[in-house]
Amino acid sequence: MVTEKKQQILDAALLLFVEQGIQATATAKIAKQANVATGTLFHHFSNKQELVVTLYRSIKDELSQSISQNTADNVGSSDNQADALKSTIESYWHQAIQWAMSHPLKWQFLQQFANDPQFKISQQQDVMTSSMAFLVEAVEQGQQQGVLACLPIPLVLNYCHYHYLAVTTLFIEQPELSQQPSYQDGAFQMFWQGLVAKP
Repeated sequence: MVTEKKQQILDAALLLFVEQGIQATATAKIAKQANVATGTLFHHFSNKQELVVTLYRSIKDELSQSISQNTADNVGSSDNQADALKSTIESYWHQAIQWAMSHPLKWQFLQQFANDPQFKISQQQDVMTSSMAFLVEAVEQGQQQGVLACLPIPLVLNYCHYHYLAVTTLFIEQPELSQQPSYQDGAFQMFWQGLVAKP
């Protein structure tokens, strides 16, 4: 459970990281923005990197909860395995896009983290594997069924992550496009074609 002070620090860090950049934001500024002593910040986080990774993990967990809660009713509704899997993954995809559009600051931080050389792709994959276990399960199931290409899971997760960031970047910068079915459907079709097994 996150304490009130810890949440204040995370909220302040999110705001400042997005405004000033992760590396340009000093912990003293975060403490000041959170209205806590610097010692309080270091009581909750041993260093800035731990704070950044904790914030990243909490945002990924929130995104994961949003996807899984809001797509539960739409999962696997077809008798055909391939159609059911596609429907499930499409529900995940559209919910993830909606979440990004509704949480632009959090989305922008995810984008910053993904492009910060201080943080390795393996860290992102570890968080994604744990927070998005339902996606990993769907991909593995699709591979076993022969619906999805049998590619290494880390490669698939990296593809999913960066395609998602690319599409949401376009939609956040030009929100009118996110309302057009040709863009919504086209973005998912491109995503799906990168996953599906070729005949």
